[in-house]
Amino acid sequence: MIYHHTHACKLPAIGLLALSVMAGNQALAQNTKNSFALEEITVTARKVEENLQDVPVAVSAFTGDTLERRQITGTDDIGKITPNLQFTANAPLAGNNNSSVIFIRGVGQISPRANTDPGVGLYIDDVYMGQSVGGTMEMRDIAGVQVLRGPQGTLFGRNTIGGAVLINTTQPGEEFGGTIKAGVGEDSLFEFFGAVDIPFSDTVKSRFTLGSKKQDGYVKRLNDGTDLGDTNNWTATAKFLFEPTNDLAVRLAFDYTEADENGSPMVFAGVNANSDINNLLPPNDGWIAANASVAAGCTSAWVISAGGPPGRPLETAPGSTITLPNGGVTPNGGPPLGYVDATVDDPTCANDFQNAGPYANNGTKKLESSLENWGVSMHVEYDLNEAMTLKSVTSYRDLSWTGVRDADNTPLLILETDFESSGDQFSQELQLTYQGEGLTGVFGLFYYEEEIEDILTLGVSDRPSGFSCGVGTDRCHLDSDNNITENESWAIFTQWTKDFTTRLSGTFGIRYTEETKGSLPEQFDWIDSVNGDPDTVNRTPTADQLAANGVGYGDFYLEPKLYEADFQATTISANVSYDLSDTSMVYLSYSEGFKGGGWNSTFNFPISREDLAEGQQFDQEEVKTVELGFKSDITDNLRINGAIFSSDYTDLQFTYRVFIAPWFFNAGEASIDGAELELTWLPSENWIIEAGIGYLDATIDKQADISVGTQVISGGVEEGNKLPFAPELQGNLGIGYTVVIGDFTVMPRVDVTYSDEVYFDASNTEVIAQLDSYTTVDLSLAVETSDSRWRVVLGVNNLTDEEYRVSGNSSYTSGSGYAEVAYARPRMAFANLTYEF
Repeated sequence: MIYHHTHACKLPAIGLLALSVMAGNQALAQNTKNSFALEEITVTARKVEENLQDVPVAVSAFTGDTLERRQITGTDDIGKITPNLQFTANAPLAGNNNSSVIFIRGVGQISPRANTDPGVGLYIDDVYMGQSVGGTMEMRDIAGVQVLRGPQGTLFGRNTIGGAVLINTTQPGEEFGGTIKAGVGEDSLFEFFGAVDIPFSDTVKSRFTLGSKKQDGYVKRLNDGTDLGDTNNWTATAKFLFEPTNDLAVRLAFDYTEADENGSPMVFAGVNANSDINNLLPPNDGWIAANASVAAGCTSAWVISAGGPPGRPLETAPGSTITLPNGGVTPNGGPPLGYVDATVDDPTCANDFQNAGPYANNGTKKLESSLENWGVSMHVEYDLNEAMTLKSVTSYRDLSWTGVRDADNTPLLILETDFESSGDQFSQELQLTYQGEGLTGVFGLFYYEEEIEDILTLGVSDRPSGFSCGVGTDRCHLDSDNNITENESWAIFTQWTKDFTTRLSGTFGIRYTEETKGSLPEQFDWIDSVNGDPDTVNRTPTADQLAANGVGYGDFYLEPKLYEADFQATTISANVSYDLSDTSMVYLSYSEGFKGGGWNSTFNFPISREDLAEGQQFDQEEVKTVELGFKSDITDNLRINGAIFSSDYTDLQFTYRVFIAPWFFNAGEASIDGAELELTWLPSENWIIEAGIGYLDATIDKQADISVGTQVISGGVEEGNKLPFAPELQGNLGIGYTVVIGDFTVMPRVDVTYSDEVYFDASNTEVIAQLDSYTTVDLSLAVETSDSRWRVVLGVNNLTDEEYRVSGNSSYTSGSGYAEVAYARPRMAFANLTYEF
């Protein structure tokens, strides 16, 4: 937990850069109503409570007051004030506003599906959140946030190879009281939050909260006016603290979140039109778009379907003026081919004229983004004696979500996805900690299990004439990839720190993890000329269909089969630290982490068991990091923390397209070198300057050869490519001022964030990348009464109305040939009022 002084006005801590790297982010306390002072912060990065400046770990810490004063209202804002952290909503493929993509130091995961694990662990009150959907949330009742950089494989285990984000919520107070907050802003923003502490007795206390936020979206669907990227959610929590003795504390917590929104703010980024009319041989990566164009009546397009009779006749729309140079004689065999004239501005043609800009699109499929997320947890802490504490954390979580997306963002049916996911997770952790004279340690056991059912229904225009699925075109089909993911994991770990002298300390930790990954895929493919109802599909394949391994036109069903694989790893960490003085220290550390393998479960078309055996499983990936860092309170008014690091990243799990399906393969190796520096400076008692900067050189060093059977897979991942979500330079600067005017404290503030160009996939697809550096400016003015009960905040986010991309997804070099991106919300003014009682 992060502790702070009661009623103290605090501001954050971040950093500046040099050619060092990061370590701690801090908060500020005010000695009086018009002065700041550096504050001591307690963190739990090593599972015990320690002063941030004494922890030889690259960790940034922010109190709840810090987050509020810097206008960090959602988890996806944390990256604005944390070097080398990328935290964004709208995970590609999900179509859900509450999905998250988290990368630390160039390591993370893009896929939102249950068959792939996150690369950065997200913890709420010590409970691991197993799925990326649900990771983007409002910061409504937050006591503090810690960002741990680098592999955390010893104390936090698998899926923390990039690092971990620890969120602590506010616990029940000693006295009756609470907070009421309401806010309004542009795009019809209205938000409300209320919290109340109710002590039932000296030994039983409680806290209840309720929060809601509604805001119009900022991307318009031109065909019907639907706004995408909107917010419509609410959350309720209840917490109970039972302390029957000074040695025993039991905390029971329940939370519930619901969201019902129009859809993700993805927009058109490009379509591969294959605009060379002489391109009659592979590769030809946009034939599905060409097929959709012909079906829609585009007279400037042609398509040649696969598997047709000898000569594979050319197909064009009625009235087509297309004439091939060779008179329409086409090669026999091979994949489908297609062409769309890129110079024709015709809404029936799939080309870049479909681009409606960063805040509008031409999609027509009705979209959806919903979430129901609830959980319960119990924390038990018992002090065995003055030095030893036994802790138990038990949790259960249930998560259901939907995400419907029009991937091509055009009026044509090129590719549509409909996700439905529901599942639950259970975890149990036991910790025994020891804090004695010159020796600190922790021993722990961890168990985790989850079962998640994903249903993905796909609409795609990849069929020849004469087939129908009842959705307004004579050449489309629907696939369903139903998959049950069953994961189970257990671990045993220990870590000890020994003070060899009053200045020299050493730490060693080790963890052993075993996990079983299970996948139960169910595939069926239908073309229903009556009503397109998937429930009418004939789930008994014919002998001919089985002989063809299920590939062909017509109904097909492949009986589910459970696939299981075991993964295990022993990860270690070690560091040595030396106190240069009472306020400065240096450290050298080594850490390891791994992310489990799994099973591909997105096929988009039925495939044989033989092909499943060739490419369905992917292996775990690993990171090993060496880090040299320092932490220093140089004076009472200046704090600088920094580090430099080098990581070896092996067996990278990256997305490759098998036909149009995103499959995961172990793509090779990468090296990551970087630096971070954070600074907090108080030029005077009324001013605070906070800065942070991160540098990354994250490059793919070796590309693995990928194949499924005899088919070589080329996903554009090449040696020399940059890792996704790893800008070379990222920085932030915050300047705050406080002054007392009569009975009020006035606190103006400006925060500036900078980022270099960012790629959103390992292929470095430029059509979806943020290719220019960008800078954002946030302004705020807070006015608080002398008793700290009332506070008014006026502000503007993205003052200069900077236009920049935050996420992207590309199938540009597959048969569908589409690309889509999401932009950040434009400039937004807001105001909120808080009352504490």
